[in-house]
Amino acid sequence: MYKIIKPFLFKYEPEQAHGKTLDALKFVQHYSQLLPLIKKMYHYDHPSLQQNLNNIEFRNPIGLAAGFDKSCEVPKALENAGFGAIELGGITPKPQHGNPKPRMFRLVEDQALINRMGFNNLGMNKALSNLRKYHYDIPVGLNVGVNKVTPYEERYQDYIKVMETFKHDVTFFTVNISSPNTENLQKFHDKSEFSQLCEAIQNFRQRTELSVPIFIKLTSDLKLEDLGRMLDHIVETFDGIILANTTQQRDGLSSDHRQESGGLSGKPLFERNLKMINYAYKYTKGQFLIIGTGGIFTSEDVIKMLRNGASLVQIYSSLVYEGPGLTKKLNKSLAQYLESNGYQNVSEIIGLDVE
Repeated sequence: MYKIIKPFLFKYEPEQAHGKTLDALKFVQHYSQLLPLIKKMYHYDHPSLQQNLNNIEFRNPIGLAAGFDKSCEVPKALENAGFGAIELGGITPKPQHGNPKPRMFRLVEDQALINRMGFNNLGMNKALSNLRKYHYDIPVGLNVGVNKVTPYEERYQDYIKVMETFKHDVTFFTVNISSPNTENLQKFHDKSEFSQLCEAIQNFRQRTELSVPIFIKLTSDLKLEDLGRMLDHIVETFDGIILANTTQQRDGLSSDHRQESGGLSGKPLFERNLKMINYAYKYTKGQFLIIGTGGIFTSEDVIKMLRNGASLVQIYSSLVYEGPGLTKKLNKSLAQYLESNGYQNVSEIIGLDVE
């Protein structure tokens, strides 16, 4: 079906196509009798895919990455699209228009996207209102960002404000310090800045006795030695790490728009992020939750990420190119791989390729 729809969608600018996709999901979500049909089309369950991580039950390891549903507008529709978990947002305290348009670009030949959206969202209060309209049967996470207008020295508080607001309504948080489209945000990767952020998060958790896991999402542009420098603090402060967000590198690209500013996502990230996952798994001796993302298009990609240390993965750019049937395809192929190789559960292959 998507092969038929895709040429029409690709006639629109990427952000317009995304808007039409959201409109379609809103329609499905509004007419709840359509949700079982969506689930039947895109869902695949198998006992070998189930895991309990950080006291969260994941029915399968294929999650939706942040950025698709920025303001929690279609979470119930997405819940039925075959994902093991969905991550909504990024959410900021105040509503934010984001950067000037155009701000999203397809790199078709490279199976990639470039975006400079700038955390456009309806703000935490409206997003929370949207989220509370439904009950959810899969883990629902929230990606947390900062407002562009927040004074530099107060940026830490934006993360705290959003987590305080959603602390009873989501399964996990992801602190996003990796977006290249918000000025100075990636400075949180610097040693002193990161120490201050970790201290603020730790104080928040102690003050609120927060029971919801908090993950952190890093940039793909981080050198392995710098990742190693951060990992001790990360293990002390967070419950998991997402490796990794977009890159500003443009090596080896052939598509039009390749020189557009912003974060590059999709296929070109895969090998870069795979090395980061392998490094982090080895550094933490396999005792810390790693979620892999970046350029996952096939079941072989999923298996590589898992064997290099990721317990879960997230997809987004590949959905643009492959369509919503990708979740079922990945889960079914992964279950078949496990069965044909004598594994009882997906957890058995995590880290097998880490030396």
